[in-house]
Amino acid sequence: MRRSTVLAVAAAAVSLVGLVGCNDGAAPAASSTAPGAVPASTSTATATPTPTAVATPTPTAVATTAGGVIDPEKALALAEKTPYAATQDFTTEGGPISALTKARVNLNGPVRSGRLAESMSAGGNDVIGSGSDGPTVVVTDDGTTYIKSGSSWRTSPLGDRIADYHGYAKALLALGPSAHTGMEDCEGTPCYHLSGTVGLESMKAVEPEQYKILKSKGVESFLLDQWIDAQGRTVRYDRKTELRGIPVRTHGTFRDFGPVEKVDPPR
Repeated sequence: MRRSTVLAVAAAAVSLVGLVGCNDGAAPAASSTAPGAVPASTSTATATPTPTAVATPTPTAVATTAGGVIDPEKALALAEKTPYAATQDFTTEGGPISALTKARVNLNGPVRSGRLAESMSAGGNDVIGSGSDGPTVVVTDDGTTYIKSGSSWRTSPLGDRIADYHGYAKALLALGPSAHTGMEDCEGTPCYHLSGTVGLESMKAVEPEQYKILKSKGVESFLLDQWIDAQGRTVRYDRKTELRGIPVRTHGTFRDFGPVEKVDPPR
């Protein structure tokens, strides 16, 4: 496929599903990226520096019963009290588009901050973020979003680059017992699986920009599976929806949990 054709396909897909937000100057409904659907770098992308840890304790208590079964409500209440850092590896797939995100993020605090490396391909051809040219997104501790393209940085008018995954889990809990799938093993970590069909309005508070995109496309709900550990932290996430007949899936994992890390503006 010629590069011009690939770019045309990518532009159409991005307009449709809002997979990447590298063109943040455009209207949100046309090209913004919601945090949970931000593409990320491939393994060859330029490494992003790890933020410096600050003195914020990670949760040590666990919300389990005597039999070791996680109580999801108690676990989420526990996580809500203590912010933490995690490594995020996400993929978003929609039609010919595949968008990747590799990030180190701070979650459950007053501001969700971190560093995200992004890339996207269409039909197997790299379109954005190929090799060492991968764009980097930095959301600082004061909530300012910076975008790097090439060698320059600029601030972005769009926030909402990192989703409120705690809020997503609470939306699943609000569905009642039907969302309680039960205990599973998440690569050696005991986790509790929540699953259900969530109304789009629940997304408005946890991913506002993504909500606007899906709302403008007539989406009313989405399928969500989420796995949390005994400390209420999301360890796995899988969201599926359909946009004008095109299945779109955002899925991935969180790992390497630790104290909140300081994120300064890029230099």
